[in-house]
Amino acid sequence: MSFGAALLRWIGRHLLSLALIVAALLILPPAVRWIGAQAETARALPKQQEAQAEALERFEAYAAQRRAMAEAETQRLMAAPVQVLEARRAAIPPEIAREQQARLSAAGLALAGASGNADAVFGHYRAGAEIALLERERRVVDALLSASAASGDRARQRRVEMARVEASYRAWVQARDRVAALNGRFLAGARNAVCRATPVAGGCENYRALLEAERQRDEALAQNKAAHSAIRAIDAADKAAAAAEVAAGGAGAVLAGEQARIAGELETLRGRAGANWLLWVQQPVREVLPTALLILLVAILAPALWKTFFYFVVAPAASRRAPIQLVAVDGLSVVERGRSSVSQQVPVGPGEELLVLPEALQSSPHHAQKRTKWLLNWSIPLSSLAAGMVGLVRLRMARADTVSVFAMGDPFAEIAIVELPPGAALVLRPRALVGLVQPVGQPARLTRRWRLGHLSAWLTLQLRFLVFHGPCLLIVQGTRGVRVGRAGDGRGTNQANTLGFDAGLHYGVSRSEAFGPYLTGRQELFNDSFQGRGHYLYEELPMGGRKGGLWGRGLRGVGDAVLKLFGL
Repeated sequence: MSFGAALLRWIGRHLLSLALIVAALLILPPAVRWIGAQAETARALPKQQEAQAEALERFEAYAAQRRAMAEAETQRLMAAPVQVLEARRAAIPPEIAREQQARLSAAGLALAGASGNADAVFGHYRAGAEIALLERERRVVDALLSASAASGDRARQRRVEMARVEASYRAWVQARDRVAALNGRFLAGARNAVCRATPVAGGCENYRALLEAERQRDEALAQNKAAHSAIRAIDAADKAAAAAEVAAGGAGAVLAGEQARIAGELETLRGRAGANWLLWVQQPVREVLPTALLILLVAILAPALWKTFFYFVVAPAASRRAPIQLVAVDGLSVVERGRSSVSQQVPVGPGEELLVLPEALQSSPHHAQKRTKWLLNWSIPLSSLAAGMVGLVRLRMARADTVSVFAMGDPFAEIAIVELPPGAALVLRPRALVGLVQPVGQPARLTRRWRLGHLSAWLTLQLRFLVFHGPCLLIVQGTRGVRVGRAGDGRGTNQANTLGFDAGLHYGVSRSEAFGPYLTGRQELFNDSFQGRGHYLYEELPMGGRKGGLWGRGLRGVGDAVLKLFGL
């Protein structure tokens, strides 16, 4: 690369770094402020919602009681005398002033909500409702005072006043007409001037009649105006009474309006909470967290309780059951060919075949004929699949030779060769089987023994046993080695260690010695017990060293229990 190209590359890389730094400086401060605002809102909104919801609940209870009190007070006022109404009217403004002092400002209300002070929030809305109720009560009192100014039978009074209006109007018309007539006939020329100057002089009777007519006209007009005023007062009293009745029924509307304001504020807070991304994450978690904790607590305690129940209830009942004998075999037993090791040289003669897992096959002679055998035994396909005895390699020899087989999967595993003479029978867990040698055309017989009628089989979850019948060689794998023990008068081993036993032995179970190791998963619940003329197979470390622990092995443990149930 030339110097110029290297320089341009260096400049471009640093310009890109500069652009990223500038972008970070532009984006990070607003982002930090936005995140801080979201966090502050997330801290304040839950308390505000809780305080607002509590205030709404308390206000609903207060409104139900206060509505009845306000309506009862209104009914009392409508029947009260004028003196009581006037006293109540004078007492209302000071009460409104006191309630105004209990009201909070917008900032004070927000602060009370943010601090979760439901008492202050409720007091604010209660004071608002009380002020509205006092204003309503003042309107009722004013209406009642107006209505009291025209007491009595207002309908009858209105009819009387209407009659006065009509009568005074007719009298005014008549007086007006007389005045007009007299003005036209007698108030002309010098004589009229004389009569006005000296109304007592002779010849002024007509002028005095004119004056009387004008007086009657003016009096009729005044009576007409007074009647109209009385009618207007009566109508105002009717309107005031109607207004008092309307105001008396408005207490519920006043309280409902204030309650709607609280509910509206709560909905506003919920909307703000829904728009806050922190609360959007926190609220669902808070809702399901108690259930999740309960499930976790059950998951933690249930296995320990279950194990306690099995140890102190189920295990003693199973231990008291009589042992069983699966096959009546007398004197025929398995024979161990050497001690177990990481690998074994398996002898295969003419007329024999070796079925072995392909991954366990280490070396074989060239003259060996190799084929694939898909299942160990077609009569038990599911058991063969569950035991992993699928896709086996079948080797047949033209002459006697050995095949090298080694332990697989577990670095601490060893394998052993166990011989079953003709007539011998061995109960074996197929999970321990790596391969077998059998006569060509005479496959090793594999039978199943069910013990559905035995209570101990149900208690120990061992309903089925798989029995291999000789003659054959079995290649068996176990952790830390495979050992063969003689049953004799009675021997026991931890159930997790057991790989197999002579089918003619008397087989039973006993509870493990200590509760602590069983509870913590270091030991199985049962020990296998063997008695009679025969042997049993066990591995040094159970099940490849897998420990269940205090809380079991979860779904894997369930799977192992199912396999054990069917003798796998």
